[in-house]
Amino acid sequence: MPDAGARATLEISGTTLLVVDDDPSFRRALRRLLELELISVIEANDGECAVHVIEQDEPHLVDAVLTDVEMPAVSGPELIAVLQQYRPALPVVAMTGWDPLPPGLRRVPILHKPFELKELIETVGPLVLTPEVIRRQARQMRADAAESRALSERQQQIAMEHRAKTGELMKAFMQLRERMRH
Repeated sequence: MPDAGARATLEISGTTLLVVDDDPSFRRALRRLLELELISVIEANDGECAVHVIEQDEPHLVDAVLTDVEMPAVSGPELIAVLQQYRPALPVVAMTGWDPLPPGLRRVPILHKPFELKELIETVGPLVLTPEVIRRQARQMRADAAESRALSERQQQIAMEHRAKTGELMKAFMQLRERMRH
């Protein structure tokens, strides 16, 4: 029987996280780990870039934001404040290497760097498994099923056309054979 961490991984696979951190090597490493768990990642190098990503996310494909606290330009706490105003239902998790926490950090889950992937998944999992996400996953499954049905119907049509052509060829062959006998 899989442990809770493995179940959480299975449950949040297929989700999309916006990872905001000014350290490109940290973002890349985190992206690689998350993608191995079938979690899509969008990267932003600072809070300002993250705000632009969210502004462009009209279909609300981003399921959660994972943001560093200390960044140039727009800091983590500033980004969190903007996100809570612009998209209040969007879950946000802060990451920091600072202890104690910087002042002004709103009440969001916090991961202390360095953290384990299991810890990240256990923190993000309950946040992204909202009815909205579950409905979107169900819609995607229905769309995939409809696409599969359409492909199956097209394959059946091609098979029928092929059988019809084969039947015509066989009929022509039999007629030719009959003429050659006479």
